[in-house]
Amino acid sequence: MKKLPHLTASAFYQYLKCPHWPYWEIFGDPKDKGEVPPMLEKLREEGALHEERCIGKLGAYERMESEGDAETLSVATLAAMREGAALIYQGTLMDGDWVGRPDLLRRVEVPSKFGAWSYEAVDIKSSREITEAQSYQLVFYALLLKRIQGVRPEEGFVINVDCEERSFRIEDAEADFFEVLDRLLAIRAGEKPPLSFMSSCKDSPWFALCKKEAEDADDIALIYKIYGNEAKRLREAGYGTLTGLAAADLAALQAEVKGVSDHRLARLHLQAQSLHRKETLRIDEPRLPETDVELHFDIEGDPMIGVEYLHGLLIREKGSETYKAFAAEDPADEGRAWSEFCDFIEGYAGAPIYHYGWYELDAIRRLSAKHGISRKAASALDPTNMIDLNRVVQRCVIFPLYFYSLKDVAKHLGFRWRAADASGANSVLWFQEWCEKKDRALFDKIRDYNEDDVRATAHLKDWLVRGG
Repeated sequence: MKKLPHLTASAFYQYLKCPHWPYWEIFGDPKDKGEVPPMLEKLREEGALHEERCIGKLGAYERMESEGDAETLSVATLAAMREGAALIYQGTLMDGDWVGRPDLLRRVEVPSKFGAWSYEAVDIKSSREITEAQSYQLVFYALLLKRIQGVRPEEGFVINVDCEERSFRIEDAEADFFEVLDRLLAIRAGEKPPLSFMSSCKDSPWFALCKKEAEDADDIALIYKIYGNEAKRLREAGYGTLTGLAAADLAALQAEVKGVSDHRLARLHLQAQSLHRKETLRIDEPRLPETDVELHFDIEGDPMIGVEYLHGLLIREKGSETYKAFAAEDPADEGRAWSEFCDFIEGYAGAPIYHYGWYELDAIRRLSAKHGISRKAASALDPTNMIDLNRVVQRCVIFPLYFYSLKDVAKHLGFRWRAADASGANSVLWFQEWCEKKDRALFDKIRDYNEDDVRATAHLKDWLVRGG
């Protein structure tokens, strides 16, 4: 029987990204494993640098060895805990097949097996708020600490991208944690999760294998945004394949499948038909405004350093199109680029502004709070003027696609980006490389990519208006 690897906190992150990721890590053939996406690799590198920046501000600490076998490393960490070290960096906790490596173990004056003190776990992360995966990892550390020191910490702590500390109560996250833990333990016992296929699976190095399995099985997991409970109910009723679901009588489907609304079943039925027949289905009219002027808007931002570095607009007026970019070539110039963009947008009050997805509205709110905004610019950027074509698409059209990103949809409609490796993640990587090397070709590539994004948005809008 294959020896199982240790259960670590990273398994919770993997599971939330793709339930099959931790399964394939144990039972998969290594030749089927792809590369970790470059953006995730960069996030890891940035995370390590952020750790070093933060740890330097925390005063004296004891740094543990991080390379070697877990048992040896855990013995050294345990010795430091028994001696009462105030702050332990990169310690290793081990009990049975559980192994945890919190960034910091911080001494608190709460009695334990060690004496008048005990330890709580602190992680250093590049996000601003505590994510679901981070909370589960900290619960995992808290339970390990309870096994080792006899007392469970009351809170979990994260030092965020701004080097500010955030916390949550361990008991508030325990119920959800144990649900995921049960699933991970079942996986470790050899139970393969039901097929699922979602956009976050793209972050897994096993993505290609998951896609092939779902396609080979003609599985309903391929339906865009089908929820786990919906897939479970459909399978229980005998509708586990796209072919079977597409061919079903809708009335019979709604009578036989329990726990899923008639509205959702009708939608899933159409989605299965679209995928099975490879046909685009129009289900509603877009009802977009007819105007002489319209704008198409896209923002490029770097979540790792919290900077929006380019605002791109395609301006359509009087039968002509003009692309205009407001760029922060240095992160310190974000406020200037935002101000210039706001000054320009004041001249287009009332014009519809098309974008794709939630990011632009969220960025406008953040930048307005951070750098300010004039009354005229705020009026032009009012949410009533902003038209999210992603929402329009999901209301009006069913595409024979697994995902509905702008790249997926616009490419399906014949639009092509100039760069073969065009993506939002690569835009961030290009920007970081630009900041390091100042190679003008890199920033030109970012600008071209952004222009292609807004032109893709316009291409989609035109397609919607034409009726396909």
